[in-house]
Amino acid sequence: MFAVSAATAGGAGPTRGPAPLRPSPRAGIRGDGVGALSRVHYGRGYVNAFWDDGCFCMTFGDGEGDTHPLTSIDVAGHEMTHGVTAATADLVYSGESGALNEATSDILGSMVEFHADLPADTPDYLIGEKLDLFGDGRPLRRMDRPSADGESPDSWYRGIGRLDVHNSSGVANHFFYLLAEGSGPKDINGVPYDSPTRGGITVTGIGREQAAAVWYRALTVHMTSTTDYAGARTATLRAAAELYGANGEAYDAVGAAWAAVNVGAVLPTMPVVTHPGDQVTPVGTPAELLIAAPTAAGAPTFSAEGLPAGLAIDAGTGRIAGTPTGAGSTTVTVTATFASGATADTRFTWAVTDGTGPCPSARLLGNGDFESGTAAPWTATSGVVDADPGQSAHGGAWKAWLNGYGSSRTDTLTQTVTVPAGCRATLAYWLHVDSAEDTDKVIFDRLTVTVNGTQLAAHSNLDRADGYTRRTVDLSAYAGQTVTLTFKGTEDFSLRTSFVLDDLAVEIGD
Repeated sequence: MFAVSAATAGGAGPTRGPAPLRPSPRAGIRGDGVGALSRVHYGRGYVNAFWDDGCFCMTFGDGEGDTHPLTSIDVAGHEMTHGVTAATADLVYSGESGALNEATSDILGSMVEFHADLPADTPDYLIGEKLDLFGDGRPLRRMDRPSADGESPDSWYRGIGRLDVHNSSGVANHFFYLLAEGSGPKDINGVPYDSPTRGGITVTGIGREQAAAVWYRALTVHMTSTTDYAGARTATLRAAAELYGANGEAYDAVGAAWAAVNVGAVLPTMPVVTHPGDQVTPVGTPAELLIAAPTAAGAPTFSAEGLPAGLAIDAGTGRIAGTPTGAGSTTVTVTATFASGATADTRFTWAVTDGTGPCPSARLLGNGDFESGTAAPWTATSGVVDADPGQSAHGGAWKAWLNGYGSSRTDTLTQTVTVPAGCRATLAYWLHVDSAEDTDKVIFDRLTVTVNGTQLAAHSNLDRADGYTRRTVDLSAYAGQTVTLTFKGTEDFSLRTSFVLDDLAVEIGD
């Protein structure tokens, strides 16, 4: 539905990248070439319009007093898009996926209005402005400033999924406006806009055609029924890379526009290489390590200095592999060189042991400070690794933020690591617990730390405190084994508790 209750089914800018992919025009709402029925004059004084998958049809009421039919072109486009969404990502009509469902209809409905370019309905980023449902000319929603309706947020926050989906959709609407038109004051077809951004982030728009192509591809190729805002950011970044190149202005703009509505951070302006953690390998044992450079600068060429004898790096993939032939410890420098000429590097130690010497001092775990801006080599729930200023990092800008939604939710952060034989090993991490629970006796929300499924530590809302505290877990009993470390945060149905982790390592030595 468009305004009152839930649906039953729930000019191009420049690019630096390659010419965009050009998908075939969609053959009908379901993609099967079948037209959809439209029903009008529904009921008596019916102030709504809705899409129904059951009849594969749109239905339009005539509004208050049967004098304000809900048949404006953006409304019609909005309802048809609900059918497209149902036939593609099928976004669940609740929580953040429901917000994306509604936003998709606002976004593509508005693009229908711009495409039609009717003199009687000048294209704009105002939703349902021709309906005049309030009797004063106000639109139902504004994409450039969702908060203008007094109920919709301009930016994402934890717990936003508890809002009505017509309000929580404002975040994606705002993202799309910024992606298409950019931030700052402007006049479009006689309508003044001056869209706010989180932290004053500047966004350079890429134009409506490119923005719509990015959203449509993300919806139809990369989103699933449970995609949330963090997932939508990933989906649109992937779509932008596929359409316009991973080093294109469109890709950069997608990252900036999401950051401007508090979904993730601005993509690094300089290339980065993910720190893989120190390495310890027995002599004569095959070793393999993948180095990643997760930035918007395209695929780099890798080189390495200081690798143990017997190991080599693949310049195209960053994969280090081979069998070390002699014991010793070296400092390895891996450099990624990008097409632009920019470079980035990371340094770590690589110890090759022969079983006779002392255990080398090393800090295992890759990307323990999360400063690459992505999770890998961690496996994490969508949105856990972030740079949201709502919780500060222990060091740098990025950290792992589990829970903090104020609703029932489980978040996890996992990585597998090999603890060398004969070594003392300690898992160390910095933890900040921030909770709105007002009890000092009852545990409602928990963070557990497990190794191969065995719980070795637990924290809860009772551990809330200002700032970070360094925590340690003894892993010496797992020497000689490959183990999976898992941080699991569980939050009940009300009152948020955030578990924020940063600067993690498995420290080994004698």
